[in-house]
Amino acid sequence: MKRYLFYLLVLMSPMLGYAERPQILPSDVVFMYSADDPAQYEAYQGTIVGWGGRARSLEESGEGGFAARVKAAHDRGLKYCGSVDFLVDFSGFIDFAPDTFMTAVCRDLDDKPLFVPWLWDHVHKGHHAYWFCFNNPTYQAYLRDQAKRVCVAPVDGLHIDDYGGTSNCSDYNRGCFCEYCMKGFRSYIQDNYSAEWIQQKGIADINQFDYKAFLVEEGVRASEFRTADRRIPLAREFQDYQNQQMKLRIREIYEFAEEMREKPLLRSVNSSASSVRTLLPSAIIDYFCGEIDHDAAGDKVSSAPVFVYRLVEAVGDRQTATASGHDWAWIKANEKPGLVRTWIAQAYAFGSVFMVPHRQWCYTQELGTHWYHGKVEDFAYLYGFVREKAALLDGYAPLAQTAVLLTDADFDAMKSAAQTLAARNVPFALLYQAQAEDLPPTARDVYAQILTSPAVRETLQEEQLVAWQGFDQLPDAMKEQIQVQGAEDILVSIRQKAGDDAAPLVCHVLNQNYEVVADAVIEVTCTLSIQASLVKREIKTAAIHQPNQAVEVVPIHETNGCLSFEAKNLGLWAIVELN
Repeated sequence: MKRYLFYLLVLMSPMLGYAERPQILPSDVVFMYSADDPAQYEAYQGTIVGWGGRARSLEESGEGGFAARVKAAHDRGLKYCGSVDFLVDFSGFIDFAPDTFMTAVCRDLDDKPLFVPWLWDHVHKGHHAYWFCFNNPTYQAYLRDQAKRVCVAPVDGLHIDDYGGTSNCSDYNRGCFCEYCMKGFRSYIQDNYSAEWIQQKGIADINQFDYKAFLVEEGVRASEFRTADRRIPLAREFQDYQNQQMKLRIREIYEFAEEMREKPLLRSVNSSASSVRTLLPSAIIDYFCGEIDHDAAGDKVSSAPVFVYRLVEAVGDRQTATASGHDWAWIKANEKPGLVRTWIAQAYAFGSVFMVPHRQWCYTQELGTHWYHGKVEDFAYLYGFVREKAALLDGYAPLAQTAVLLTDADFDAMKSAAQTLAARNVPFALLYQAQAEDLPPTARDVYAQILTSPAVRETLQEEQLVAWQGFDQLPDAMKEQIQVQGAEDILVSIRQKAGDDAAPLVCHVLNQNYEVVADAVIEVTCTLSIQASLVKREIKTAAIHQPNQAVEVVPIHETNGCLSFEAKNLGLWAIVELN
């Protein structure tokens, strides 16, 4: 009854004047971890700690404890998100259940224990990093224990690390075949499939069904299950079951913590929205907080992360991004903060957030885990620019007449199409739906054309759908909506304030002429042209905002249906205010 009343209150809170669900804004400055020196919060003008850990025990106290870290952030005006680890805190669980922890280890089909591959260099009390099963009641109790230790302080949000848990184990580590997973899968089959379907799959008695024994009887071994899972009986259904359990576990922990805090919490998971699988928890969370591959070793600025920033907007979330462990290892080894600055600018230009690089996880197979510590003088001024220009960031969405539709069946192909459009400065938004059943009604009203795979185009037969046949096959009018003359490697993001026609349009101009030896972008002068049919309003001036520079107002020239302006001495990033 208490839980029911609490969630009724949460649902009614906007009507009753209580706090609504918290949000991540495009102008937020997020610390991935709490700062060792709280003065860094002020130096970077931080607003949120996104992945702030928890107390070591329910009785923890002292100057360096968790509650003190939360207070230090609150005293400087930041929100603070504690964190629960679904996977990597294997040592904590060994201490929590010293006599029974082995019963909660994920098992493969040969009943062998499974380990976390990227924690190969971690050992606790003689044990390597086991992959523990979140379907085990004792391990679930440990997850709740972690949440209790988060809530010993007045946190504002909860982050879940390695939220995939056992679902990830079944997806690419080919477990778990423990007794709880086998019982759970039996119930899942009973609840979701007909008696006829069950019989057709060769299950003689569903009440006695054990998937592990079933596969062994079919002659399947663990090594085969790892490499040929699509041909293994019931493999897809087993993964669907584990995915369902993942979403259940995530929701349970959030609700458990929110009940303790008696208010909605800012919810995040450690991930980037980059695939069908990563989108599974999107309806439960407020933002994704995690790594995106930036290809640092490629010595140039990758536009691939733009897809992630577009996709989180498509599902109503946001990304607080960092680079991958391999990227940070390269930055640390080569001392290239200038490349990191291009990553920061790119994330904010496309409506997401790049977390303060004060302490970043590095990983290589040779060195394992190590850390990069960014310098305040290398990055703080950029975050100051973000805070200063918040009014040109918050509330904005892509201005586009074109959308790219992704479904589960053609996700990778249309992801590639979207990345091509981003690199070629074609304005677009993303639409995502699991199945190609129908277009969202609002999509018909907003977009003149929607790019999709030939198969979906044939299925839906919608007038606005255009089959993607490659960039060269697009109409010239679509390809030429934004043009850049005078310089190459310029990435453009044009955005509008949703529901506010009086607000200025905003055009982010990213200079990606990065020179690795100098570790800096080369200043350029260029002219940007935007088709008037895309803007659909009168624009007379462009106010060019750049970090550490005075605002420059330049005229707009209209020629042959295009609005153009010149950006002189363009450095890393300009936010151009179009009025």
